[in-house]
Amino acid sequence: MQKIAIKKGHNINISGLASREFSNTSTQKLVSISPQDFNYIKPKLLVKEGDQVSLGDALFFDKINPEVKWPSIASGTISKIVYGERRAVLDIIIEVDAEKEKNIELDKQINLSSKDNVKEFIQKHNFWPFFTQRPFNKVVNPSDSPKCIVVSLADSSPLANDLSFSLAENKEFIISALSNLKKLTDGHLYVAVRGDNFSFLSDYDFINLIQVEGPHPSGNVGVILNRVNPLNQNEVVWTVQGSHLPVLGKLFSKGVIDFSLNICIGGPAVKPSYIKSRIGARFDLYKDSLLMENVRIISGNVLTGKQVDIDGFLGFYHSSFSVIEESFERPFVGWLHPGGKSKYSVFNAYLGSNKKSFDFTTLQNGSNRAFVPIDAWEKVFPMDIYINALARSIEANDIDEMEQLGIYECDEEDVALCSFVCPSKSDVGAIIRKGLDTIYFDK
Repeated sequence: MQKIAIKKGHNINISGLASREFSNTSTQKLVSISPQDFNYIKPKLLVKEGDQVSLGDALFFDKINPEVKWPSIASGTISKIVYGERRAVLDIIIEVDAEKEKNIELDKQINLSSKDNVKEFIQKHNFWPFFTQRPFNKVVNPSDSPKCIVVSLADSSPLANDLSFSLAENKEFIISALSNLKKLTDGHLYVAVRGDNFSFLSDYDFINLIQVEGPHPSGNVGVILNRVNPLNQNEVVWTVQGSHLPVLGKLFSKGVIDFSLNICIGGPAVKPSYIKSRIGARFDLYKDSLLMENVRIISGNVLTGKQVDIDGFLGFYHSSFSVIEESFERPFVGWLHPGGKSKYSVFNAYLGSNKKSFDFTTLQNGSNRAFVPIDAWEKVFPMDIYINALARSIEANDIDEMEQLGIYECDEEDVALCSFVCPSKSDVGAIIRKGLDTIYFDK
C-alpha cells in the first residue's frame, strides 16, 4: 500500500457534521437529472413531457459524441422538462412509479471477460455518464484508452459524506465495480482510502491502494494524481465517484439497475443526518429539518457545490446536501474586530482558534478586488503547481504558458480552498474553469 501525506491544506471546521446513523425518510416521488451537471455536452432529447420511461432508458444523448447517452434514473412519467435561455435543457423531472420499478427485468446476459465486453455492457445500459475524465472533468469518450483510473473513497471536503459508513453494506458491489473498472485500462487502478477504512481492498492485487493523510484537499482525485501519476498533455485519466461504486457493482454483477444512494445532509442551518435515498433526490422532503428560514441549500459541499431551491434536486455527481444561513449583513469596520468566537481565520489573523466548529454563513466579509500575492493560495494548495502564476496566465489568455504551468492537472475542486482563503475574494475555481474552457474550445 502506498501512502501519501499531505501537509498543505485546511480542514474547514464547519458545524453540522452528521453522526454515523441513518434517519427515516419519505419515498421520493420526483427525481431529476440535469444536463447542466455535465461539462461540454450538447444534449439532444429523446423524450418529451408525458412519456413513460423505465430505469436505464435513454433520456438524451450528446450531439458531439452520440454514443454517450444518459439513463433514466427512475421508472415513471416525464413530469416536466425545464428549459432555460435559447431552449437549453435545465432539468428533466421524472415522477417515480415505484410499482413499475419493482417489475424491471434483470439483465441475465452478462459476459464481462474483456475490455470490449465491459464497454459494450456499459453502452447497452447507458452508463457512460458515470465515468468522467481528467483533464476537463467531462464525461469520457468511450473510444479513449485511459492511462489509469482513479477512485477516491477518501473525500476530505467540508461536511463530506463518510463513505466508509454510507457504503458499509456494499462490500460485494464495490469489489465487483472495481474489478470491472480495471478491465477498462491497461494502466493502474488507483483507489484512495483514509486510515484503515475499506481495509478489505488490500486483499485484491489488481487494486493499487493509496492511503492518504492530511487536510483537505488530500482526498481529491487531482491531488492524488499529482502525487502518484501526474497528468501530461494528450493523456487521459478516467475516474468514478466513490458513492457510485455500488450502482456500477450491482449492474456488473447481477444486471440490476438500481440508483439508490445514501446521502448526507449537514450544515449549521439544518439537523444533520444520513438518509437512504437515490440519485437526483429532491430536497423538499427534508425541509422539516431546517433550523431557520433564510438558508442557502447546496447540492454537494460548501466549496464546490451548486445552489438549489428548497424544491431543488441533488446533482448527478453529488451525494450530500449542505445547508448554511443566508447572510448579507457586514459588520461595521469588521476588519478591526479583535476576533474570538465570532471570527474564523485559517491563518490565525484574529485572536481565537479555528480548531473548533464554526457556524459559517454565506457572508464573504469583503468584495472582489485585484490579486494580492501574499502566498495565501500557496499555503493551502498542495499540488506541485505555481497556482498564482497559472491564474495570471489564464487571465492573460496565454495558452502555451497555461499548459507549461500544469493546467491539465487542475480542476475547480482542487483550488476551492484558494478561493476560501483568498484576501482578494477571487473565485479561483472559476479562473481555472475559464482556462480549461479556453484550451478545450481552442483545440
